[in-house]
Amino acid sequence: MLHQKKNKKVPFPEIVSGKEGWKVFEDNKRPRTSNLSKEMYVPFGDDCPECGEYHARAIRRHELGHVKWSPQTVGKLGPDESEKCVEIIEEIRISYLLARRGLYIENLYDCEENIRKQVMTMMYNASEFEMLCFVLAGMWPSKEEQQYYQKWVAHNREYELILDMLTEASSANDTEFTALRKMHFQWVLKKANYFYDRLTKLRKGGWSYADTISYRKTRNVAKELYKYMLQENGFNEKPTQEQVLESARIAAEAKKKANSSIANMKAKEEESKEGQPENMSLEEAEFETRNQISEMIERHGGDINYEPDLSDMSGRWGNMVIRTPELNVNLQGRIKGGREYRPMDYGVTPKYMNRWCVDRKVFQQKQRVYGGTILIDASGSMSFNGKDILEIMQMLPAVKIAMYNSTYEDNKDSNSYYGEIGSLRIIGDKGKRVTTEYLERYSGGGNLVDGPALRWLSKEAPKRIWVSDMMVFGRDNTSTGNLLQECHQIMKQSGITRLADIDEVKRFALELNRLQ
Repeated sequence: MLHQKKNKKVPFPEIVSGKEGWKVFEDNKRPRTSNLSKEMYVPFGDDCPECGEYHARAIRRHELGHVKWSPQTVGKLGPDESEKCVEIIEEIRISYLLARRGLYIENLYDCEENIRKQVMTMMYNASEFEMLCFVLAGMWPSKEEQQYYQKWVAHNREYELILDMLTEASSANDTEFTALRKMHFQWVLKKANYFYDRLTKLRKGGWSYADTISYRKTRNVAKELYKYMLQENGFNEKPTQEQVLESARIAAEAKKKANSSIANMKAKEEESKEGQPENMSLEEAEFETRNQISEMIERHGGDINYEPDLSDMSGRWGNMVIRTPELNVNLQGRIKGGREYRPMDYGVTPKYMNRWCVDRKVFQQKQRVYGGTILIDASGSMSFNGKDILEIMQMLPAVKIAMYNSTYEDNKDSNSYYGEIGSLRIIGDKGKRVTTEYLERYSGGGNLVDGPALRWLSKEAPKRIWVSDMMVFGRDNTSTGNLLQECHQIMKQSGITRLADIDEVKRFALELNRLQ
């Protein structure tokens, strides 16, 4: 398929295609092939003078694969397709088909040092979609001996180099990259493997790899990739320095805290009451979720793996039942300032004449009482007990506390594994709470009703606090774009503040609004 021309190696696409009239041009920067115009642009060299690698040979072999299997044109694209996405998936298909026919690509397409520089530039500046495309373009099987069931997975030298760099960056304990950026790296590698398997396996979720792959399948898989290209989904947006670099994030967070105050929080809430804010976009909802989960990782450590499917807008909440169990534990005697009125030495109408000889505080005055409404996600990852509720009520005597989740008790008569019914339980109100045994019995389980629970909270007394890890799930344990968007929308419109756990509630309790 090659012939010598003045010490240059020029491919013969006529042999592969069986058609005359091909024109082959030398191009070392942007190799490409057009089956429609019968033109090929490839490097004519042999080994690289910089590193000794046979880059040109690998490129020529790949382009001849396009001559053999690629169509003359991409074809007419629909509204849910992109030429770039089709080209990326087609690159995988060609390299895979070459390997299945024993024509393995064993050489790197570029010098190893250049590939490393490209990966580093991508890690600092690229969007998640751009990183995903870069990784996908380097995925194909090599000739390296492996067990049979692993024979056709992506394991060439270029992909292994990219994989090692991203894996090391995402798992390192250093503070160069933010936790959010490390989540991006992990997401890219996971999605890259998904799309590779989606294209090369005989069926979705199966184990067997296909011997051949049609161009039609390329188009179908490219449609799935296109969803991540859309700007409104947030995966194709360039990251800011605060999202990438830990030092920049810390500086931005310090500036944000310096500018925040209780007055600003009150002003925000008043503003939300005066006028209905604009609807939050799906992109904004995803951005808010990622930032808040990133903050939780920084605060508490650990690996939080949460990937809502933004392309799916069909999610549904479960049915929520509001339960009002008996508040058996009376805390009023242990709550300082829990009474609505207190004796004072000034006023209009005397009520406590028996105090005249003691402290002369004979007048009844209504006191300011801290309070609000706290909604707790009790779906397994959150931990709290009766002592926590007492401590909160000691700081916020007028507080109302509720928790929500979906347990076996709610769904014991259901055929659904995850259930369709969730409960919101009032566990503390007016200085009383449920027993510790009740909390232990009904804690844990699934989410199912995050949205309905937030709608309940939006109608309760401010300050409204949502204690949650920000991982929302509906029926069938799915986390979809519309559910995520709805939760953020309710929070935005109702002035709801999210806190990560009960300890945060205690720390910020004294900053909550005062009820008259």
